[in-house]
Amino acid sequence: MKYLLTIALAMSLGCLFSQCNQHVFSSVGATEWTYFEYQDCDSSMQVFGIPTGGYTIIKCAELGTVFILNGDGWAYPLLTEHPNYPSCIQEDCQGDFDGDGIVGAEDLLTFLSSYGVCD
Repeated sequence: MKYLLTIALAMSLGCLFSQCNQHVFSSVGATEWTYFEYQDCDSSMQVFGIPTGGYTIIKCAELGTVFILNGDGWAYPLLTEHPNYPSCIQEDCQGDFDGDGIVGAEDLLTFLSSYGVCD
């Protein structure tokens, strides 16, 4: 039982720290071209720039992975999703204990390793 609780806690902490969210990237009020870097929902690093002139775009990014590389634009995560942009909410895959997006042999071994004699 102790092992099942450990796995459940690890899974819930993983969900907390790898949350994908809509983020606003903007050059409103900026005086120079701004380059941003972020990790998308598929864990790929993305880099793009926005010129001055008050441009704003919303993209999906993992929380805590958005950085301004140079320039004076700004970015922040939205608390609720903007309905006119693609959703960033990802469906959880039940039984995917190792978080690789596939329920496979490693997940079964993780599940079965929780059975046995209690300490």
